Amino acid sequence: MPKFIEMPKLSDTMTEGTLVKWLKQEGDPVAMDESIAEVETDKATMEMQSFDEGTLYRIYVKEGEAVPLGARLAMLLEEGEAPPAEGEDPVSAPPTPSSSSEKESPE
Repeated sequence: MPKFIEMPKLSDTMTEGTLVKWLKQEGDPVAMDESIAEVETDKATMEMQSFDEGTLYRIYVKEGEAVPLGARLAMLLEEGEAPPAEGEDPVSAPPTPSSSSEKESPE
């Protein structure tokens, strides 16, 4: 199953981060604790490490883009894992409908 790299909280006051530079490219192997990107917070620019290992399959956030905490930045696949079929990318799957406020109104 794919693993996702998300925008981490790198300081106590951080609410979003800007992805300054990718240190890895799609197709590159990624080791646990390896630096994969440079992220600018409200206080400094620092390297972001991976909390998983695998192959960097897809990058979702472009350099220079600001994203909120927890936003998906990239997808890792484990060794030998087949990529998701086109159109079945887990990041683009529709959100689960909520039971309360998202009911359609009749017209």
